[in-house]
Amino acid sequence: MTQAIQDSLNLDIRPEASLEDFQSSSYRLILDAVDKLVQGSLRELFIVGDSGFGKTHLASAIYEHYTSMTSKMVISLNLTELIEQDPHATALVGLEMFDLIIVDDLQMVRHSYEWQEGLFHLINRLREHQKQILYLADDPARELQIGLLDLHTRLSLAPMLTLPDNDDINDRRILIEVILKKKNWKLPEEIFDYLLEEGPRNAGDINTVLDHIRPLLTRLSRVQIPKKTIAEAKQIILHETFMLEIGDNADSNF
Repeated sequence: MTQAIQDSLNLDIRPEASLEDFQSSSYRLILDAVDKLVQGSLRELFIVGDSGFGKTHLASAIYEHYTSMTSKMVISLNLTELIEQDPHATALVGLEMFDLIIVDDLQMVRHSYEWQEGLFHLINRLREHQKQILYLADDPARELQIGLLDLHTRLSLAPMLTLPDNDDINDRRILIEVILKKKNWKLPEEIFDYLLEEGPRNAGDINTVLDHIRPLLTRLSRVQIPKKTIAEAKQIILHETFMLEIGDNADSNF
């Protein structure tokens, strides 16, 4: 394994990530499954969620929780980066030494038959050594465009859970509160409520909208906030949310 590939492993782990960021009731089944991973009673888990809905953040939170609750070894792989850097899938060799392997962006395996074969053989070795694996992908296993039928079958056998879509207003409220806490930002109630009602539904897009209203934060921190500033912030939220929705629709129709 080259140093560049080795350095890329665990690259996306965010030490600040915590399962406390996923405390809405909609995540109950996922958190219960994570408990089973920690206890060792669940060998495989497949988590599905659209892009921007926090899969990578969740992967980091699971990594941090698992390592803090056990003395076992964990490694996290992001296939978007690894497949490009390691076209022959050499990074997968010997990974059965780890107790839990987290595979993020699993859908990217469709771009490489060598990675499909490598992953299939790794899964077999993990089963032989009674180790654990967690998959995170944009689509369910049955919808992944995988040419290797044996791998497709293996992935389809893993228990599958889906990330909430944040249509529930309470889920979005908790999500926005978590994002603001991590940024150490505080929004006026009127702006917060407007973002909650009219803003985007996923964490990535919410962060994008917040970045666009960041120049207003000095004015928004005043005790008496001018109505013009509030109106400007609302307009930015509405406009940027609309632009993000257009972009999402364009991508889905591509």
